[in-house]
This record gives sequence, structure tokens and C-alpha cells, in this order.
Amino acid sequence: MMDIPNEAHGGAYRQFPTRPDQYRGDAWDGTLSELFSTAVTHATDRIDWYDAKASERAAVAKRIRFTSLLLFALGTLAPILLTFLIRIAAVGKTPNAPSSWLDMVATWPLAEIGYVLLAIAGALVVFDQFFDASGSWIRFRQSQARLEVLLADFRFSWAQAMAQAQGAVVGKDPLPPFTSMLRDFVIKVEWLAEDETKQWAKRFSQMIDTFDRNPNLKVSLGGSPGDQPGAGAEPNPNAGDASAFAGASGVGKSAAPAAQGAASASAPTTADEPVSIVNARLAIDGIETLDASSLRLVVDDAQVDVPDDGFVELQLEPGRDHAIVASGQRGGQAVQAELQENLTIEDDNKPLTIKL
Repeated sequence: MMDIPNEAHGGAYRQFPTRPDQYRGDAWDGTLSELFSTAVTHATDRIDWYDAKASERAAVAKRIRFTSLLLFALGTLAPILLTFLIRIAAVGKTPNAPSSWLDMVATWPLAEIGYVLLAIAGALVVFDQFFDASGSWIRFRQSQARLEVLLADFRFSWAQAMAQAQGAVVGKDPLPPFTSMLRDFVIKVEWLAEDETKQWAKRFSQMIDTFDRNPNLKVSLGGSPGDQPGAGAEPNPNAGDASAFAGASGVGKSAAPAAQGAASASAPTTADEPVSIVNARLAIDGIETLDASSLRLVVDDAQVDVPDDGFVELQLEPGRDHAIVASGQRGGQAVQAELQENLTIEDDNKPLTIKL
């Protein structure tokens, strides 16, 4: 039997209604049920993906951290153990006494082995930081939790809309905004996934940039044989020797500050300048049931135009309080909702929701 590849979004769109007759007359009830199942399956597939990836990254992160701590403890104890064994072997020993197993163990290079273990422990921490196993684990769990909140809110909002329509989705005037609720929910799910991907890309780009700017990790591959160490020339300090490795892994106490100082000196001055603008994505729920042309959005006492789909791209100043007020009329009655947000540079492209 031929293997069938996994379908996108858990097969949510396998039976997506596309025929015109599925949106007419009595067929509309079944079509709306299919659309609801499609949106829920889409979100559930995202939740399952984040759950699986979080479990995978958690296992990797825990192994790395446990191994690093174990190697750090062994590397720290090795020189102490060597000194202890030497002193024990010397207690009560006569000049002509035969060698014991303590004498043999005391000759082992435990101090050098300890330094190697410390270097490996530091390299494991750098590996985790570079590939962001621990950070991805936390970020995936956060995204999963936010998606579960969105899904729960959507299900009960759907139930509320059905109760208000008393189950009659055809022949109502105005038509209940069920399709708009479905579209807005799926877009919010994808916005959240896109925001998480941007956080990952930003974090990974920063780690690559930091790695590339570290002068102790640069290796000179060019030059003539006479320029190499041992051929009458001075050794290249950036040729990746033991002290450079120790500085990169965070084990060498004297090399690490030097590496940090060099990295900061080589960084451009613009890196320290604060970001003056943070982008935010605002979704306004419930605009389909508002009276025509009654919607008004005010951000920090300034009116902002709202597209017909209710999704607005905002540019806000980080580190200060922002008042976002949406108002309108529904059936001649005034309705209003307000958000208070204080964003940081880490909240770039953050999705926001305001309900009317």
C-alpha cells in the first residue's frame, strides 16, 4: 500500500465546502457545521503540533542541562579528589613500602581530566543557547496555552451566537456573522503561529550574529606556510587555541571577559540604540453586527482608519501606556471597548484583540 503523506492542518480542509449549492437553502445548516469543524480541526492541529514540539525540545533541553551539570560537578571534584588521594596514600607510608592502588590512582591526570570535563560542560551550555532548545521549549508551551485559550473562547462565542439566533441560521435579517467569526478565529490562530515563528527567527539571528562577531571563534584559513605558528612567525591569537575555546564555552575565567569585551567593541553602535516603534496587530471582534459606518477606533486620542475586515496594523511607542478605544452603535445603542497596553521591544508584532 502506498503511504499517503500527512495532510496540512490535520486534514481540516479535506471536505471544505466549495460548491455553490452547499450555501443555498437547507444545505446551509450542514455547510456551517462543516466550516465549524474545519476551523476547530485547524486550531487543534496547531495545538497538537506545539504540544509535540514542546515535548521534543523539553527532552533535549533536560538532557543537555543534566549532562552539563553532571560534568561540571565531576570536573570540579576531580582536582580535589586527586589531592585527597595523594594525602591518603602518604599517610603511614614507609620509604620501602610497596605501591598500593592509591599510589596508582594518585598518578592519574585527574586535574587535566577535570578541565576537559568543565570545557565539555561549558560547550553543552553554549550548544543549548545557540540552538535555543530550552527557549523553544518554553515558547512552544506558551503558544500552545494561548491557542487553547483562543479555541475555548471561540467555542463559547459560537455557542452564544447560536443561542442568540435560536439555531436559525437561515432567513435571519441581518444574517448572523457566523462565517466572519470562523474567518477571524482561523486568522488569529495563524497570526499567533506567525508571531511565534518571528520570535524564533529573531532569536536565532541574534545568536548567529553574536557567534560571528566573537573574535575568539574566528579561524584564519589563508596565508603562506611561513605565517603559521612554528614557522618563525608569531602565533595567530585567533587560531582557535585552547584559551579561545575556553572563552567561548564560558569555562576559562580570564578568557571569557576578554572575549566579551572584544565582542562588544566590535558591535555597531546602533545596536545599543532603543527601538522607537513596536508593531502590534489589532483584531476587532463584532464589527459585522455594528450599524453601518458607526465604527470608530481611537489610539492615544488619535483616530485610526479601520479596514472592513477589522484587522489593523498599529505602530506604538514602547515603554509607555497606550489607550486603544473602539466604539460604535449596534441597533442604535452605543457600544464601546477599551484596551490598555504597555508594550516592549520584545512584543513586536504582538496580536491584540478588542471585542465590541
